[in-house]
Amino acid sequence: MLAIKRILLAWFITLAGSAFAMDDFPDDGLPDHVVGDIGAAVYTSNLHIGSEGTQSLPLPYAYFDYKRFFARIDELGIKTFKIGYGYFELAGKINLDSYKVKSPINGNSINRSDPIPLGIGTYQDTPIGAFFANAYHDFGKSNGALYELLYFAELETYQKVVVYPQLGIERQSSQYANYYYGINAGESALTGYNAYTASASNNLMAGMMVEIPVVDNWYVNLYAKRKWMGNGINNSPVMNRSFQDNIFMALAYRFK
Repeated sequence: MLAIKRILLAWFITLAGSAFAMDDFPDDGLPDHVVGDIGAAVYTSNLHIGSEGTQSLPLPYAYFDYKRFFARIDELGIKTFKIGYGYFELAGKINLDSYKVKSPINGNSINRSDPIPLGIGTYQDTPIGAFFANAYHDFGKSNGALYELLYFAELETYQKVVVYPQLGIERQSSQYANYYYGINAGESALTGYNAYTASASNNLMAGMMVEIPVVDNWYVNLYAKRKWMGNGINNSPVMNRSFQDNIFMALAYRFK
């Protein structure tokens, strides 16, 4: 239910932004029909938190533009005015990670509410690759901030298979990190973990997407990402590894 509420809230914000953007900015040649990929995927993550292991979830897959609206896998938003090689954007991030912390000491659990990151950003499709820069406020219980700076290159290989290497950095504010990875005195007594206050953290990321043509306009997309958590999070007693992994496999139809 929390995940559904999060998605609906992000969708509401983008629709509200759409009304504003459509009235105040020219179209600038934006597509009047869906352009991009829509399909289905299986998303798998291992956050290495507590005793929870790998989790998989089947969900829709979307990476497309329609007029000023865009969907980019885990991000929804509205393009406003032109800036550089892209637009200034209003965006909401769909966070599919589970923050249920199950103690390996006594089996008791701590449930964290899902984040609701909403904010601003830009996608810059430059001659040397694509840059994403986003700043979010978590309207969930952390009331913290989340920042992202990502880079994707594009390499076409054998039989039109395209590889997209990814590098990036994420910053979680102290409020954000402490809500999801900190342990207060009451939670310490419940789970057996030592009390811990997480501090702001810079987390490095590296990943790769592989796009494989199947037939006609159908494609298979394979993606894997590893995020190395900074000391503010990595030293938390709930973490059993210094990194987190995300993988998905999608089958999508490309609209042109």
